[in-house]
Amino acid sequence: MKRGLSFKYGLLFSGIFIVFFSVSLLLHLPASFALKQAPAVRGLSIEGVEGTVWQGSANNIVWQRINYGSVQWDFQFSKLFQAKAELAVRFGRNSDMNLSGKGRVGYSMSGAYAENLVASMPAMNVMKYAPAIPVPVSIGGQVELTIKHAVHAQPWCQSGEGTLAWSGAAVDSPVGSLDLGPVIADITCEDSTIAAKGVQKSEQVDSEFSASLTPNQRYTSAAWFKPGAEFPPAMQSQLKWLGNPDSQGKYQFTYQGRF
Repeated sequence: MKRGLSFKYGLLFSGIFIVFFSVSLLLHLPASFALKQAPAVRGLSIEGVEGTVWQGSANNIVWQRINYGSVQWDFQFSKLFQAKAELAVRFGRNSDMNLSGKGRVGYSMSGAYAENLVASMPAMNVMKYAPAIPVPVSIGGQVELTIKHAVHAQPWCQSGEGTLAWSGAAVDSPVGSLDLGPVIADITCEDSTIAAKGVQKSEQVDSEFSASLTPNQRYTSAAWFKPGAEFPPAMQSQLKWLGNPDSQGKYQFTYQGRF
């Protein structure tokens, strides 16, 4: 009988040891080891990985030959009680675009999501990745995207809400320069239809704009601007090419098409 009890206790302690050993191994699993086991993604390179899969960092994330800089992550164990796997992240240091950001990304029963995610970069760097425009212009200021919440779904998002702010906005062109002041747009997403509505106001010019983009890549946009008291004289002479303003002095535009 004593042998039976000894065997049971031995089996119990062995089980406890295996459980604690497995948990310890999982908690200290090196991120570099986990990355090596993951399937390779063409065009993606991750360098300088340190720490564990739960808390660690990578020096460089390169995607399609663009270096997005470093990233640090910290797994939020408390979110497991809400059936979520969530990481607090910081990213962008030493990126090619002078990108910087932080926030929370994760996965829940609804799919991949982001919350309180903020990304910022110089406006002139945003222009490098925007479609080319026929008029040579340069822009100044800082662009900041804030995602309050967003849930991913093909092709873009199931739902989402955020803001896009362009602070210190300025535009230089061959016919003159404009100080736009702050430009702020509210952004929403519903069933992968993305909509934006924004305003801008300065002593030189006022404007409002709205746009939407559907899953089939069709877009519509509408905007107006009104020259202010300090609108540059050199640019004032160019307004004749836009036709006549409305009764409120606004020049209005609408566009639609497909990307």
